[in-house]
Amino acid sequence: MKKDNHLSWAIILIFFGILFLIEHLNLFPDSVNHFLFDFRNYPFYAGIISLLTNKNITIGIVLLIIGILFRLSDIIRLTQNISEFIWPSLLIVAGIVMLLGIKKRKR
Repeated sequence: MKKDNHLSWAIILIFFGILFLIEHLNLFPDSVNHFLFDFRNYPFYAGIISLLTNKNITIGIVLLIIGILFRLSDIIRLTQNISEFIWPSLLIVAGIVMLLGIKKRKR
């Protein structure tokens, strides 16, 4: 294993050790525990750590994709609710773009 792989795996092991310790100490309310300590998030956590600490991003991307696939049903449910906010968001963005354009012209 390369040196950056050792660093990446060491940080992942430390992170999960701290995560499991926090879970057993019951430091967070149940609503946070339910999301934070869900096994479907673990590949996502490991992927983020791997992307931040390893020069080879392949492992991190694969772990992120696995984490996203585990959460796909939640993502689909979330995007159905987001569709209600698309038009208001587009109007706000258009207004901000117009304001920034006006400020640039005045200079």
